[in-house]
Amino acid sequence: MSLCISKWENKPNVAVGKDLQKIGLDVLATCIFGLEFDTLNGNLSEPLAAYNYAVHSAFNPIRFMLPWVNKLPLKWNTEMYRNLSIFDKYIWEIMAQTKKRMQEKKENPEQPGSKSFSLIELMYESNLPESSIRDNTSTFFLGGHETTANSMAWLLAILVFHPEIQQKARQEVLDKTPNELTYDSFKELIYIDALLKESMRMYPPGPVSNGRIAKNDTVIGHVRVPAGTYVDLNHISMGHDPKIWGDPSVIRPERWFPENLTKEQRNAWTPFSGGPRICIGMNFSLLEQKIFLVSLLKRFKDIKLDPEGEINPIHGGMQNYSPDLSKLILQLN
Repeated sequence: MSLCISKWENKPNVAVGKDLQKIGLDVLATCIFGLEFDTLNGNLSEPLAAYNYAVHSAFNPIRFMLPWVNKLPLKWNTEMYRNLSIFDKYIWEIMAQTKKRMQEKKENPEQPGSKSFSLIELMYESNLPESSIRDNTSTFFLGGHETTANSMAWLLAILVFHPEIQQKARQEVLDKTPNELTYDSFKELIYIDALLKESMRMYPPGPVSNGRIAKNDTVIGHVRVPAGTYVDLNHISMGHDPKIWGDPSVIRPERWFPENLTKEQRNAWTPFSGGPRICIGMNFSLLEQKIFLVSLLKRFKDIKLDPEGEINPIHGGMQNYSPDLSKLILQLN
């Protein structure tokens, strides 16, 4: 995190959007995979490019509405599958590196780091089939960095378009963390916590969660749901319902202060879903965003949108609530 922010210093403008995804990947690699991707310094360029192409192509709404199109001998499909193959090969390489490291630990149990375990190691220790480990690693690659990068981009949008919020957040950071950042000092950042939650209410990292099919006829509130109905959890609607939030279009972090928050509002905040299947990476993502935001506000006195920059969502299908990171250019002073 500090490496990335230091690279942004003393520049007239910075294309920060291109680095947000790299931050997420490097943090994911270190904390979850036990590896060093070092994407900020240019490594992982081919697998990352292949991942971006394949994911954005796969989520094209045409593929969902007309699934038979995916089997046609089109260049569109050829390129997607070629890039998926490159990304898949890299996932298997990550797994191979992990197995090699596990073997080295067994042979040298006293070496530094031999007692720590990455997520992939834990999956191997649990005797999961390699196909399942491959699928889970790919899922963490997707969910563990891109959604967090998008959330950090929307946080920057709020700071840029609401300078009064930026100033309040910076003042709290300077007052509560005057020295080195520590986990305990983070607990004092009430306004920063509120800002994170408000940002994710306005801009949930995923518009909807995968739904369920009703097995029996039922009634939810005043709505009759016949058996066989496909039901989605729509995070955008829940975060923008005026009956719950009163003024949902207004970005107001103070609504998250304990004295202002209602039980209904707390239950309607679902950017990580909820219940027994809540996203296991929720706390990890929130902490990563918090460290990024605090570090940024401590380092720079003013954050503005560059005249050449834009902050807009990518329109179309599943990507509709993802910011266009390629156009996120800021002035950091």
